[in-house]
Amino acid sequence: MAKRRAAWFWAAWTLTAGGCTALAGLDDSYHLVEAAGGASGATGGLSSASGGAGAGGGEGVVPTDVEWIDDMEDGDGAVDEAGGRVGYWYSYNDGTGTQTPPVHTEEMPAGFIPEALTPPRGQSTMAMHTSGSGFTVWGAGVGFALNGPDMGLFAYDASAYTGIVFWAKLGDAGAVTTMKVNISDKVSEPAGGICDESGEDEAKKCFDHWFYTARLGTEWAPVVIPFEALTRDGSGAEPTAEALDVAGIYVIEFRFAQGEDFDVYIDDVGFYR
Repeated sequence: MAKRRAAWFWAAWTLTAGGCTALAGLDDSYHLVEAAGGASGATGGLSSASGGAGAGGGEGVVPTDVEWIDDMEDGDGAVDEAGGRVGYWYSYNDGTGTQTPPVHTEEMPAGFIPEALTPPRGQSTMAMHTSGSGFTVWGAGVGFALNGPDMGLFAYDASAYTGIVFWAKLGDAGAVTTMKVNISDKVSEPAGGICDESGEDEAKKCFDHWFYTARLGTEWAPVVIPFEALTRDGSGAEPTAEALDVAGIYVIEFRFAQGEDFDVYIDDVGFYR
């Protein structure tokens, strides 16, 4: 997984350094209209934080103090360069199935850019879209780094925030209706220097990320995830860690397990206070 992620970091950095405006050109941050609820016809409702599983459209209030990580309206594969963040969207998978957009490799260079929404979601005209099937080992997903300049991967301090929020919906009504949202910290991310990326030390395996299971429907719905609602399987390094280290997180990923046919749109990802 780390090698596939590194390949995309390299591709993104190379294109940006070479002056590719499709990745480097960033517009002003797009904000939701006040009281619009972020989605056409959605003025409230969020994913329940109980039990680690969200239900889009449940009772609750969408956060109002949101700092957008990426609203996708600039049409490129980079997150918004605000709050000290720099990162790029990437696909990753176990290599056994088919995913769109595909994983970037030297043999098959691939970019990951937003897709135009038809119809738009309120004032939002673009969103990230991924689909896939046929994975038999551990699955597939998409994600982005929060502090990944010049091919590197460094910790990002998110202690000023309470959690993350985004909007999502199924692209195909027959696709799997749950999605694991992963956030990595120094315990689960190889760059943190604690886990064993080689996998030889069973007690210190990497990629046991903090996660939340969000439910997906055919209509746009906000998913609100407090950091305190995240949990781990406990199968990796430091299994007794009690909470995400919000002062040092690395990536946010949207993950599907092996055997799942997935098709999801993701829009307006942000931190909330």
